[in-house]
Amino acid sequence: MAAMVEIAEGYPAGGASSLSIYKVPESDWLIWRDLRLEALADAPYAFGETLAGAQARTEEDWRSWWSDNVACGPRFIGLLDGAPVGMCGVYFPEKHDREPLLINMWTSPSARGRGLGRAMLDACVTYCERAGHARFLLDVVEDNLTARRLYQNYGFAETGHSEPLHSDPAKRVLGMARRIVTDHA
Repeated sequence: MAAMVEIAEGYPAGGASSLSIYKVPESDWLIWRDLRLEALADAPYAFGETLAGAQARTEEDWRSWWSDNVACGPRFIGLLDGAPVGMCGVYFPEKHDREPLLINMWTSPSARGRGLGRAMLDACVTYCERAGHARFLLDVVEDNLTARRLYQNYGFAETGHSEPLHSDPAKRVLGMARRIVTDHA
């Protein structure tokens, strides 16, 4: 079972201490956008989208993520001393039979090694558990060893599925899955 994580609804008002996670409402789309652009600039090798592609999006494109109620689950932002420094989300793609998939996972270099990645995974797993999902999936670039180690230490295992990375077909992404333990019988 995931560790208990306090998840605020919306950007926490003042006094945020150390590490916190919040569920991103559409009204904070600019914070999400800025983190996504920072993530793509920092780690272009880790995502299926390019920085140029993300920069070309309109406000409507960014906001549309909140209107697709079938495929889009919650998005979470990690804060360190009140500053947004990490992101992740849950998505329900058709190609995975609408099972929850971790997307957009990234932590700023200034926040790495402080437990933020694990806390964001806790938020996603807690959401999946409460929603009654049996499994949580993710795709990770094969040579992103730091991310793979985080996911393996968190209980994800490779599924055997792999495919080319959309932004760089010379690289492969590996599928991983983690069983969600629920007390709902």
